[in-house]
Parts: sequence; structure tokens; C-alpha cells
Amino acid sequence: MAASVPPRARIRFWGTRGTCPSPGPRTVRYGGNTPCVEVRGADGALIILDAGSGIRALGAQLVESGHTAPIHLFLTHRHSDHVLGLAHFAPLFNRTPRIRVCGGDGEAESLAAFTRSMLTPPLFPYVDGMSTRLDIMEWDVCRDPLAGSLTVRRFTARHPGEAAIFRLDDDAGPLVAYAPDNELSYHDGAEAVRAWRRALCDFLADVPILVHDATYRDEELARYIGWGHSSHLEAARLALECGARTLVLFHHHPDRDDDGVERMLDECRTFVSREGAPLRVLAAWEGLALAV
Repeated sequence: MAASVPPRARIRFWGTRGTCPSPGPRTVRYGGNTPCVEVRGADGALIILDAGSGIRALGAQLVESGHTAPIHLFLTHRHSDHVLGLAHFAPLFNRTPRIRVCGGDGEAESLAAFTRSMLTPPLFPYVDGMSTRLDIMEWDVCRDPLAGSLTVRRFTARHPGEAAIFRLDDDAGPLVAYAPDNELSYHDGAEAVRAWRRALCDFLADVPILVHDATYRDEELARYIGWGHSSHLEAARLALECGARTLVLFHHHPDRDDDGVERMLDECRTFVSREGAPLRVLAAWEGLALAV
């Protein structure tokens, strides 16, 4: 019997909700914590995508497991739902590991100053040495950074604050793309928007796993033009156009209950089936684990 081939990377979802945490009985199935995704390379390198409230449980697990290797944290942007868990990330209270932080947005304020503001009064009590455990780099400095065997590449999303879309690659090519806040605007026929979508498809070409914003339903989009988010069917259309193998619907609206997310998932699968495509569609839930 041939030996099984180990996965190139493993992905686990710790926070899947957008805008603000929404715990409670209506969100038990898919989770109420805001964005945080763990990616492990074949060599064990640890990348964390965003520091929403989901990062708290991840941090507790890392401390419990005795993790001491460097942690690479990439922030798509600085909106509160993507950073509010940072001060509650348990490894910050230990002497090890080092935590390397890189931001992907276009904000003028330095990332170091912004991060310190999250970890000090008035937003958080002063804890001696807490912020010194972070190695903070602007994207211009850490362009296409390496995290062990993985390379992180960036594409600018259509979202207020120039949020990033990240694509993680190994030596064999793309592994996973992460686009939690991104307005695809398929209704907009402007050439500039169409050119941006073509460039995005090139960036995402043949990615095995695409994690994409699915905040709205199609019929809700007209009310939220310019808010920086997409619908579930827009995400499915993009996944088909770029040749992804698995689409993970992400950034669920905080008012969307589990049954609502389930209906959106069913509609996406029906759409993909009608297109005759082999694309697998999932809706992210806390604890979902995937391998590439």
C-alpha cells in the first residue's frame, strides 16, 4: 500500500462572524466569534489571519499545548471586528513565543502605534511587557513575507480602509486565499471595477481553498453599496471564475441566524450544481478544519 501523502497545509476556523460578536442560541451552529483563521504549514509554521474575538480560544489552545515557536499574525485591516481579540490572546502574557504582526491595509497611522493603543489604557489595563512581545512590521517592510515554508501575498480588497486579501503559497503554488471583507460588485459594469475583478481572478487562479466574504444575500446588496461586502452568490461566482476547488462562505452577518446561513449555503450549492462545476461549497463554522 502506498504511503499517504501528508497535507501541504491545515486550516482551522476560530471565528467566522463579521461586524461584531453575536453569541447566543441563534448562532451556535456556525459560531458568533469574529474573524480568526489558523493556518499551519507542512513544517509546522503557524500563521494566524486576523485577531477577531475568535483568537481568544486559539490563544488558550496554544498555551495549553506548550507552543513556543514564532507566531505570524496577519491583519487584513483594522476594523474592530478583526482586531478586538488581540488583547485577549493568551501567548501575549508569556515570555515565549515571539509574535510577529504584519498589517495589510493602507491606513496612514503606523501599525505599531495602533497596536499599542489596543493593548494599553483606556482600551485595556496596562500589563508590563505585553506589547514588547510583538514584532510589528508594516506591509511595505514585510512584503511577501515568509513564515517557515509559507509565503503570504497581498491583493487590495474593495473595502473601506484598503483591506487586504491574502493568498498563502508554498513551493508548489497557492494553498488558501482569505478575503473576509471584499465588495465584488458584479452589478457594477464600470471598466475600472471589471478590470479589478479580472486582476483579482488572476491573483486567485486555481487556489485550492477560497475563504470569501458572504455577508449579504443578493437582494440585500442594493442597500449596502460601498460598505465593502459581497453576497453568497457573488462569492460562488468568483470561485467558479478563478477555478477554486473549495469555497468557504465567511464573515456571516451578525443578525443572520444558523438557519439563514444554512439557506445561503444551500442556494450556493444549487447555483454551482446548475453550472455543472465540481466546486465544493461550505459555510465556515467555528472548529471547521480543512487540509490542502
